[in-house]
Amino acid sequence: MRNCRTTVLFGVLAAGVLLTQQACNPIDRRSGGPIAFTTPPVQSPAPVSTPSAGTTPAGGGKTTPTGKVKDPILAGERQIVIKPIPSFESIVVVDDQGRLTLTDGEAEHGLFVLTPSGDQYLIKTAKAGTGGEPSCLGIKDNGSASRTVEAAACDAGRAGQLFTITRQKGKDKNGDPTYAISNRGAFLQVFPSGLIAEELGDAPLKTTYAFVDNGPSTLPSLD
Repeated sequence: MRNCRTTVLFGVLAAGVLLTQQACNPIDRRSGGPIAFTTPPVQSPAPVSTPSAGTTPAGGGKTTPTGKVKDPILAGERQIVIKPIPSFESIVVVDDQGRLTLTDGEAEHGLFVLTPSGDQYLIKTAKAGTGGEPSCLGIKDNGSASRTVEAAACDAGRAGQLFTITRQKGKDKNGDPTYAISNRGAFLQVFPSGLIAEELGDAPLKTTYAFVDNGPSTLPSLD
């Protein structure tokens, strides 16, 4: 009798377990079996890459350690034509007397390199002179007459050779940025008498400039 009771007891427990499993797992009415649940795999987020310093992003230039794109023209890496806006196809050149002027033709010194010096720039001739060194543009004070710009030996300690280059809101007809060029408040402007450096006062800025890329600078690097 004891063995029979034990068998019956185990049968009851087994039936209870079966009922519990059926209550916990919903039944598929078509197959008669429990519905199988699957857990979707967890998708890991794709890694985000950022340009590192010194890399070349889309559109040219290099990134600085702060992530800003460095303009190769303003970094002194390119030689450029300086084109006044508005202009009738004239460009800025250094004439045979060493004075900065305009021409609509070719000139020996019609290419320049913008060399950063702090937050200002030396404007160097892209071609070295007879002494094997480039010349730098500088303001010349002519007394009561208008100040002009002339080429001379480069001297970063000479205030007249340190120019401020300020990007303007407008662009030229080719979509290139334009800039104002000034030295201690005197802006390079084009007048019928030529190119002079003039303080604006209450007058509007008449002349801005586009920098036309003409390839890598061939001047020796100071780095």
